[in-house]
Amino acid sequence: MSIRKTQRKNKTKQVITWPSNDDYFTVKSLVALNPHMLTSAPKPSDITLRVRLNKAINEENLVAVIGHKNCGKGRPELVFAMKPVKQTAIDKAKTNNIMIDTPRLVTVMDISSQPKVNITPVTVTAKQVVSA
Repeated sequence: MSIRKTQRKNKTKQVITWPSNDDYFTVKSLVALNPHMLTSAPKPSDITLRVRLNKAINEENLVAVIGHKNCGKGRPELVFAMKPVKQTAIDKAKTNNIMIDTPRLVTVMDISSQPKVNITPVTVTAKQVVSA
């Protein structure tokens, strides 16, 4: 019995194993972590994993694009990190000669709660007019 397009097993319920927040990753390293996500065609494809990665970047905000790796020929390979992006992941990427896209990264500020101070405004009345 041949498996038609409508009868094949979907990969909708597969779970992706994401890397830790302290490290960066590429599509190749994500495929190495999730070999079960490859299609079982004569030529295995990682399209399901790429679609899930795109959804995690654009819709779910789980992953951030932190830079790219220039491999010499062709398109540069994108480099990702889990959100919130930690400084350790950026430092590891910089040590491995990865070009960091700084406009894409958003720095997070720590806001401490300070005690409330009641300030009463002082009103100044103009009683004397100074003439020149």
